Amino acid sequence: MSVSVQSRMEFHEYFEYFDRSCRFTMAPRFKWSGRPAENDSYPLLRKTFFLLGSFCLGYQIFGVMTYWLLFDRKAEDTQKFVAGISEATGALMLVSVGFYNICALQYHRTEIEELLTDLMELYPRPRERHYRCRHYHKLANGFMKFEFVYFWMFVMYYNTAPLVVLLYEHLTDEMDVSYKTQINTWYPWRIHGSAVGYGLGHFATCIASIAGVAFSLGTHNLICIFTYQLKLHFDAIANQLLELDSRHPGANQELRRLIAYHSHVIRIADEFNEVMNFSFLGGLLFSTIALCMTSVAILLLDLVSAFKCVNGLVAFIVYNFVICFLGTEFSIGSDKVLPAAFYNNWYEGDLAYRKMLLILMMRATKPYVWRTYKLAPVSITTYMATLKFSYQMFTCVRSLK
Repeated sequence: MSVSVQSRMEFHEYFEYFDRSCRFTMAPRFKWSGRPAENDSYPLLRKTFFLLGSFCLGYQIFGVMTYWLLFDRKAEDTQKFVAGISEATGALMLVSVGFYNICALQYHRTEIEELLTDLMELYPRPRERHYRCRHYHKLANGFMKFEFVYFWMFVMYYNTAPLVVLLYEHLTDEMDVSYKTQINTWYPWRIHGSAVGYGLGHFATCIASIAGVAFSLGTHNLICIFTYQLKLHFDAIANQLLELDSRHPGANQELRRLIAYHSHVIRIADEFNEVMNFSFLGGLLFSTIALCMTSVAILLLDLVSAFKCVNGLVAFIVYNFVICFLGTEFSIGSDKVLPAAFYNNWYEGDLAYRKMLLILMMRATKPYVWRTYKLAPVSITTYMATLKFSYQMFTCVRSLK
């Protein structure tokens, strides 16, 4: 097996869970130069299923708002009104974040695939000793595996809980059957009292939830892949700087190569930040609103509805935390270059060597930070700020009685 083919195979291993998410929605997987073509036996069926899931998810945004306007808006007292609008807003954020991620990934598919090609070409050869490929692959895949298991457990509970409640109500004589679907959504057919109508509503919501969670996971997987791939390169640059001997005849040329290498990595990070700005903003905005309104709904609704809201609340906490955690991880990785350059034996090099090293140190003075449209940094600090702001909103809404 050639070195380049083996390198491509190692790079391909990062996409195990990302490709699974694409398969769940029948969406075509993301490609890069040199990646084998996907074996697609039923292209029309796959495309139909993908479009159906996207349509159902988009319709739910309209359906949730319509349901609130027709029913919950007419609540008799303030507490029921606040409970209704809180539940509706939490549900709206849940479906919106999924539809938002579908739009973002599909709109930026070409740019993402170009960045993946660039990242693949930069991926180290197996025999290059400065790279901890297995270490970062293990971290990335372990992280994506945890997310994959958690969010699909969320989908299973989200879609099976209403059926369990319906069965319990049906078997209990003194209880009326409520015919409640996963979230309160208006459909242009009868749900209450109709087995066929309820089944269609439940199926549409189920398809929508699979599409939304799969693309939300896909967004996280992309951020995770780029985070740990770029950390791999920052780590390699730092290791090579520490081992670089300024007294060696080829030291100047090697340092020039490392400066170009560092610039290349930063350029990929800049382009990825520009592509993902939309997703970073969506995660921040939807999570902040959802945490506030879902918390209010948990306090004011009945036990069954409240428990369903708890599931959504935890999902949003995890969703926003993952994005901010990966942003912090990336910043920590980029911060390795400056100390490595400082502890290099630059004082034994010539004037040109010291000037070049100074340029590299100036570029690496501050850790690289992903930003949401150059406003808020994508970091744990921002995550804590969103929790604080959500709690302030929660206390304000909760005071409405």
